Amino acid sequence: MKTSFSDRKNFTLFALKQHIGLLGIWLVFILFGSFFIFLGNNIEKEGYGFILFGIAFIVLSSAFMLFTLPSSIIYYYEQALTKKYGSYTTATITNKRIDDYSHTTSSFDGGKSKKIAEFLYAIEFQFSYNNQVFEGECFFEHQATFEAITLETQLPIQFLKTNPKKITVRRRKLANQLGIKPKLCN
Repeated sequence: MKTSFSDRKNFTLFALKQHIGLLGIWLVFILFGSFFIFLGNNIEKEGYGFILFGIAFIVLSSAFMLFTLPSSIIYYYEQALTKKYGSYTTATITNKRIDDYSHTTSSFDGGKSKKIAEFLYAIEFQFSYNNQVFEGECFFEHQATFEAITLETQLPIQFLKTNPKKITVRRRKLANQLGIKPKLCN
């Protein structure tokens, strides 16, 4: 599918707007690193420690951002693309599972350890398009939403016709369908 330059620009801007806070934090790290480099250059005796610390500060924060940011920007770009050019359908739920990420905090100095319960509620689904079956899964944070969805529930989705593996669950429509608040459908 050929998209216009204007659409690609709008999708890219949407993806960047989702990361404006993260980019601001990165800028703060660069400014602090630059300050330490500046400080190291203006110290008359042995300012190399400040210079190395400033360079390390900039390099490590930049490496982290350049490692994590591209995949996240691509994700939001594809979300915007699917929203504009996607096709609507419903999917059949094939499986429900609960992934348990509970853990116990460690304690030092005689403190009590606490058990922290964390669960991720996963729904696996499939749909047909052009006589092919495509599968996907989505995750929910709230147990109430997970329990409201049964194996008979038709899951409203939106997918990209040129790449049906790019699927977005229509969470607001699902919330209306289940009769729950939209914020519980995250």
